[in-house]
Amino acid sequence: MTGSIEEATLMYVSRMDAVLNRWFTTYDEARASRESEGGYLLPYKNQFFVTEGEGVRELGLDPDDADWALIGWDWVRPKDAAAWERLKEKRERAI
Repeated sequence: MTGSIEEATLMYVSRMDAVLNRWFTTYDEARASRESEGGYLLPYKNQFFVTEGEGVRELGLDPDDADWALIGWDWVRPKDAAAWERLKEKRERAI
């Protein structure tokens, strides 16, 4: 991902405030939380958070999309670049 402001805030919308998200200052803490408790690891500016399916729906994405599994439910360091690109395109269309 690039460092632009748009990219830095792409994966968070104010409607997600109603969803219980787990916030972290480091990627490693967020990854450990995602691995132990599940969820979707996403970036916001210089922070990281793990949200549940409801948060992903607020972004206009399908939490059951097979591409989430392909990227390892990790937007920051996806396992599959092509799957990440498809999800990113879907997110941009949802804006």
